[in-house]
Amino acid sequence: MFGSVRNPFQVLAPTSGLATSTSGSGLILLISNLFKFSIVIAGIYTLFNLVQAGYGFISAGGDAKVVQKSWERIWRSVLGLVIVAGAMLLAMIIGWLVFGDINFIVSPRIFRP
Repeated sequence: MFGSVRNPFQVLAPTSGLATSTSGSGLILLISNLFKFSIVIAGIYTLFNLVQAGYGFISAGGDAKVVQKSWERIWRSVLGLVIVAGAMLLAMIIGWLVFGDINFIVSPRIFRP
């Protein structure tokens, strides 16, 4: 009567590799990538802080306050990096102990039928 009607869901079906991946898709993949990206950003930020603190330490010229601030910045940067790495390690240990898979929390997967 009105012509042929196509099923719109066949057109909207995802054909990308992300939708058919075995490591999850959609929101889980986004959260996993944001988690990994935040760790990379933390490492870059730590490197930037260490370079700035080292430059401040070198250019202090014997000023005790500047040297003290530089050491504090170095220790805060290293401590922050240790906390980020410790969080990653803790997530892996919890995933291994609770779920039996070391990458369960770090790289989650959705199992589909």
